[in-house]
Amino acid sequence: MLALVVSSLLVLRLYIDYLINDYGYDFSWFAVATRISINYVLWAILFRVLLKVATYFQNQPTTFKSTISHLLLSILVAGFHRLLAVRLYDFAYYAYSGFLRGFFTPGNKVALGAGLLSSFLEYWIIMMLIMGISYYTRYALQQKELNAAKLNALQMQLHPHFLFNTLNSITSLIDIDPKKAQKMLTQLGFLMREILEQDKKHLIPLESEMEYVKAYLEIEHIRFQDRLALDFSIDENVSHAQVPALLLQPIIENAIKHGISKRPNGGEISVYASRTNGSKVTIEIANDYMEANGDQKLEGYGIGTSNVSKRLKQMYGDEQTFNQRQEGAKYITKITFPFQQS
Repeated sequence: MLALVVSSLLVLRLYIDYLINDYGYDFSWFAVATRISINYVLWAILFRVLLKVATYFQNQPTTFKSTISHLLLSILVAGFHRLLAVRLYDFAYYAYSGFLRGFFTPGNKVALGAGLLSSFLEYWIIMMLIMGISYYTRYALQQKELNAAKLNALQMQLHPHFLFNTLNSITSLIDIDPKKAQKMLTQLGFLMREILEQDKKHLIPLESEMEYVKAYLEIEHIRFQDRLALDFSIDENVSHAQVPALLLQPIIENAIKHGISKRPNGGEISVYASRTNGSKVTIEIANDYMEANGDQKLEGYGIGTSNVSKRLKQMYGDEQTFNQRQEGAKYITKITFPFQQS
């Protein structure tokens, strides 16, 4: 089909050239269309052979011997293509006019000589296109595999970070309130099981991500009790939006560790999610914060949020934003990324 489309465009170009230059002879639609169509249809028929040749030489080391071998092969293929094209045109002309020309007539010799160079150039153009597409496909696949590996590494980095923080919370309760510590361990086991079941997925529905967040907050609520207030406002339009797995949980961890836990009376964590401009998901996490903590760099601070930022850049490039700011006694994290329906 592509060969016929290219042939039609070339015939049209030649006809326009004929009209513009007024060559003084009748334009032969049959001769022009038949020659060009036979030429490109033959390349279409030979395409599978060219594909195998391209694959073979791509998988071989580039040496002087392999280069000469490919050059000689291209001459043979171009010669075969031109011989076949000339003879097929003779048969087409015979069917059209009832006259079959001899194969080695002066006209055919000219067609073979001049056409051989055209076939040789066409061979290399097609070969370069095949190899170019093949190299690009391989590169795109390698980049995809590399991106997947980087995302896996970033996602796996969250597990020990999350586990360390949660176990640290449990440890602080063991001597004070063993029953609460036991309950936290039970909740932790449930949460880890849920996370590990989704471990191979990079994207999950926002509602599933919120379930992880709520399960984690249930653990922390056992420790903070009335000192931890929660406010969730998730627009129905984005509840099924695809989000990176464990996107919000590290931010919530930091909100508790560096915000709520530092305030004598605790504070509130709020999560708002909505769809903006029809094509973006906007999520905002805000927590009460003490201004005195603004310059503190505690051990491990920033690992979770840095991980989130890197994952967003890896997955969405310049189509995402990740901003954190302090407004008085509030610390706010705002994330935007493309909307994708799960």
